Amino acid sequence: MRILVTFAVDAEFAPWRKLRTLEPVHLDGLEMSRTQVGRAMVDFAVTGMGMEKARHVTEIAMSVPHTICIASGFCGSLKPAHKVGDILAARAVQHLGKSKTIECSRNLFMAAYENQATEAKLFLTTDKVISTAEEKQRLAPFADAVDMESFATLSVAKEKNVSAAAIRVVSDRFDEDMPADISATVDERGRVKIGGVVKHVATHPLQLPALIRLGRQSHTAAESLCHFLEAFIKELSCRSHGWPPSELREIAAR
Repeated sequence: MRILVTFAVDAEFAPWRKLRTLEPVHLDGLEMSRTQVGRAMVDFAVTGMGMEKARHVTEIAMSVPHTICIASGFCGSLKPAHKVGDILAARAVQHLGKSKTIECSRNLFMAAYENQATEAKLFLTTDKVISTAEEKQRLAPFADAVDMESFATLSVAKEKNVSAAAIRVVSDRFDEDMPADISATVDERGRVKIGGVVKHVATHPLQLPALIRLGRQSHTAAESLCHFLEAFIKELSCRSHGWPPSELREIAAR
């Protein structure tokens, strides 16, 4: 069994470096990381933020056959029930403003749910960061959470007939404004721009506590996601143990 897990930014993936020994993998210009979890070979790819980057990197990563794809990382909550650190497993994903919906693998969703993930009926993938509580309130009737990559990643998986799921962790609450322009304070891989942060704090000194809070929340969320995914992948591996290769796909059948 080979599993592809995608993240938008390095901060979402970082806890795995402490948890597992990772092997660097280079594929057509893409740098990935690989490890063994149970009997599963797991490839991790950091795509960068946004649909275009997510699609491009996922296409390269999937040029090598995979059994399962998991679109993962942070998401913004649209519901009071979804708190920071909660793991959400989506039944479906949709690109904001478009009618097409992609259903996640039913069996993968159920496996995540049985491992204590919270059901999310829909993730909305947006073209920009949803940064204010007012924006989240407008989207709340339509979905449980927002992100910027899931629809693109699952679109590629669907095209390649790979069973896929969207499993994310809440990093900001439904009633919470982002304290800064993300593009000014982090690069496309989520790494902090020191100059951007210094400039923002200099011009918005009252937002320093909110920036610190966001950093702590993101760290906590990434740790929660890492430990959930490790246990989840172990469960998938356990279910497949001893089965002939042709039957491995049954645990992720659509």
